[in-house]
Amino acid sequence: MIASLCHICGLPIEQPLGHNLWCHHCEPLLMQSTPRCARCGLEMLTSAVTCGHCLLSPPPWQRLYCLGDYRYPLSSFIRQIKQHKRVWLLAPLAQMLSQTVEQSARTLVTVPMLHHRELWRGFNLSELLAHQLSQYLPVERTYTKVFRKHRNTPTQKNLCREARLNNVRRAFSLRTAPDINHVAIIDDVVTTGATACHLSELLLDVGVEKIDIYCLCRTPKPSQK
Repeated sequence: MIASLCHICGLPIEQPLGHNLWCHHCEPLLMQSTPRCARCGLEMLTSAVTCGHCLLSPPPWQRLYCLGDYRYPLSSFIRQIKQHKRVWLLAPLAQMLSQTVEQSARTLVTVPMLHHRELWRGFNLSELLAHQLSQYLPVERTYTKVFRKHRNTPTQKNLCREARLNNVRRAFSLRTAPDINHVAIIDDVVTTGATACHLSELLLDVGVEKIDIYCLCRTPKPSQK
């Protein structure tokens, strides 16, 4: 039998990992070991629980879990899932992400898409990721319709923090309140954090006490790219 080829290095997979997507030599590239702030998820130069920025101005969530930065090979897998509908690539990534979560939230909520964009793509990646995570974490319920998205948000990369927050405040609202205190917001990539911040504030306003963020990737600051 011919061995499957690793999607990262292209060499035969001699020791299967329960799937045929990458080899055990390349797996560490997906689980980046650089020290990260437990609060915002950004890389740090030294090992510490929380970065200085989050100590001074913490985000409205408690923990952010991710596999690594939005860089190759993680970025490549996410683009293949989104652009080429290769959704079978998601399950092993979700399993790896679940292994980073220290204390799982009992409820998962997803980030919505505009209806026409979801129809065009054929799926909401946040919802697919939440479903996969619920297979590996002690989750009691997954909500896919907690938030409503009203309009597209322009690119955030050139906006200041206040402008980013104002940008997303006009784009999302709360449809229904999850009836539990510890909630995790599921997204594929956290870029500026403005969307996660606004969705967290919406949940806090209706009495949710603890919020975590579970995402595959965290986009690094421009100086870290």
